[in-house]
Amino acid sequence: MAANPPRQASMRRKLIGRRLRLRREQAGLPMRHERITAIVGSTRSLQRLEGGEASSLTYPIIGALCDLYKTPSEEKFELQRLWELKEATTWTQPRGRSVFGYDAYQELELQASEVQQYESTWVPGKLQTRRYARNIFTRNPNLDEESIEQGVTNRLRDQSSFWEGTGERRYHFLLSEAVLRYGCDAEQLDRMVEADSLDHATVRYLPFAGGPAPLLMLPFTLLSFPAEDDPDIVYVDAQNAFLYFEEVESVQHYRMSLDTTEGLTRSIKELKR
Repeated sequence: MAANPPRQASMRRKLIGRRLRLRREQAGLPMRHERITAIVGSTRSLQRLEGGEASSLTYPIIGALCDLYKTPSEEKFELQRLWELKEATTWTQPRGRSVFGYDAYQELELQASEVQQYESTWVPGKLQTRRYARNIFTRNPNLDEESIEQGVTNRLRDQSSFWEGTGERRYHFLLSEAVLRYGCDAEQLDRMVEADSLDHATVRYLPFAGGPAPLLMLPFTLLSFPAEDDPDIVYVDAQNAFLYFEEVESVQHYRMSLDTTEGLTRSIKELKR
């Protein structure tokens, strides 16, 4: 009888495992703590959980660990809710909840070997100048001056690993020409040309003259990871939630949408200003 194929890893469960490990460490509890062993069964089971490996641990066990670590109730609810989803699936994180929002995307990006981002309206955050970023945050009526300045500071801080070229992560940015016509001054355009000159990045755009690109209906980011059993993930920053697509069929659809632009794009260096 043929052996069963190995179960594909779940990036969602890896994120849950890391969050629980952080909470355990904040609680000052060692892996071999007797109450942890009583909950999960063995230190090896805890190692598998915190490492994001396939596990038979159940919803109540995740809740019991959260209680032991004194995890805030909202975070406990989200961790249990997301743990219950099947191995490879779409998951959402409503805005305003802190578990798997944009911070989770940033964590995944740092682990990725390749980042492919399509934008239809805004310059990608990694490429924004201070002036451009401030203009975006200023347009948000829900932000006061302090929040605006903090947003700009965080945006520029998050760019550092990209511009320093740390690691072997490659970035491919694809922009609608609309992005380049919506408030991009000469400084911002020069910044994108500079990014396109980096060894680990490309910046291309879809000209208006070619008409709407088939299948590209909303901005998204496709993340690929170096480990063979780590599935690719598509991240969508939606109007009222963060969406993560992990199913093979969904990821293939987004990848195909990028493939259909082959031959239609141009380097940012070719833009006529």
